[in-house]
Amino acid sequence: TSAGTTVTVTALPATPTISAGGPLTFCAGGSVVLTSSSASGNLWSTGATTQSITVSTSGTYTVSVTSGGCTSATSAGTTVTVNPLPTTPTISASGPLTFCAGGSVVLTSSSATGNLWSTGATTQSITVSTSGTYTVSVDNGTCVSAPSSGTTVTVNPTPSAPSVTIAGSTTFCSGGSVTLISSELTGNIWSTGETAQSITVSTAGTYTVMFDDGTCVSSPSTGITVTVNPTPTAPTITVSGPLTFCAGDDVVLTSSSASGNVWSTGETTQSITVSTSGTYTVTEDNGTCVSDSSLATIVTVNTLPTVTFGPLADMCDYNPMLTLTQGSPAGGTYSGTGVTSGQFDPSVPGLGTTTLIYTFIDGNGCMGSATSDILIDDCLSLSETGASIIRLFPNPSSGVFTVDAGSTLIEHIVIYDNAGRLVENLGNVQVSILTIDLSKHSRGMYTLSIKTNQGTERLPFVLNN
Repeated sequence: TSAGTTVTVTALPATPTISAGGPLTFCAGGSVVLTSSSASGNLWSTGATTQSITVSTSGTYTVSVTSGGCTSATSAGTTVTVNPLPTTPTISASGPLTFCAGGSVVLTSSSATGNLWSTGATTQSITVSTSGTYTVSVDNGTCVSAPSSGTTVTVNPTPSAPSVTIAGSTTFCSGGSVTLISSELTGNIWSTGETAQSITVSTAGTYTVMFDDGTCVSSPSTGITVTVNPTPTAPTITVSGPLTFCAGDDVVLTSSSASGNVWSTGETTQSITVSTSGTYTVTEDNGTCVSDSSLATIVTVNTLPTVTFGPLADMCDYNPMLTLTQGSPAGGTYSGTGVTSGQFDPSVPGLGTTTLIYTFIDGNGCMGSATSDILIDDCLSLSETGASIIRLFPNPSSGVFTVDAGSTLIEHIVIYDNAGRLVENLGNVQVSILTIDLSKHSRGMYTLSIKTNQGTERLPFVLNN
């Protein structure tokens, strides 16, 4: 028998087991660590020889162990499932991504469902009104896509609304105006469309202004309400007669407005009576506004001519006719009792004082007049001495007369004027001589009625004061 051969059979290493460091199903981009139960001699199905491997792709992973030249059986397969990520969405914007405070923009994901915005919103679209960078991912229920590219929104601050200063009253009559002034020197945008710092307003309405700082426009200022009250139409003036006349006459001016009249004279009636030269206008005040002045009405009042009538000398009733030339200016006419064609007949008016009139009409048709008195005496019957037993002297006299009845007693004296009217009653005198003062009476022809114990006598006399 041959020599014996010794055969040594080495036992296979124990078949290793695999433990997972996390879920074996995950989304692309994730991974799981698989660890062999053997600290050494590992040979993974991936070719790795470390105790642990990191797996990020789908597959079934095994490991065996080699020790003492022997390799163990392969471990049971560990299956890893990597789910794909959804497609990364894109973002579209409904308008500019830079705008002013108070504005907004709508951001919309390209995915109709499963959206997860950086704001936490899950709708397809979001409305953004604040500055920031916005992204969106898609969650398909298993995995979440990578975030979209960031969409940056810039919200610029809006400037404060300007204030408005009012230069004048905001309530006025048509034809007036008020100036509105913005607190901003530049960048103004008025509700009228004007861009100056100040505007002048003449129509009713509410006015505002905004400030444009070159980037954003403020909200409108507080509205300024302007009220324009209607102004009455200027009245017209009608006249009652000629506007040129002589002093002493007048003309009535009447406004076409029944009320609210204010004349240039200060009068407030509808009609005024004018007797002096001047320019007259009228306005209408309706209690709120005053109209323009009416067209001017010019009144011309011509002065009356200055007329004089020189003194006339006393005449006897038998004197011839007197040609009258004492009136001035020349060219007028004379009138009065006894006057015919510029001549005076002293026999016509009778004894006593007669008033003559001189009238002159100038080139404007204005008339002036003057008077002059003339005394007509019965020159043949006047004497300081006569057949009467009673003497009256001096006669004529300027006022003081002496009555002398000689030895006869004067009982009563009465004085009459040339028309037979009683002028003065001297009463019971009971003297034979007395002095009487008649200077208080007007010049003219008078008669003394003197009663004595011899009877009654009448003595004419002339008072020439």
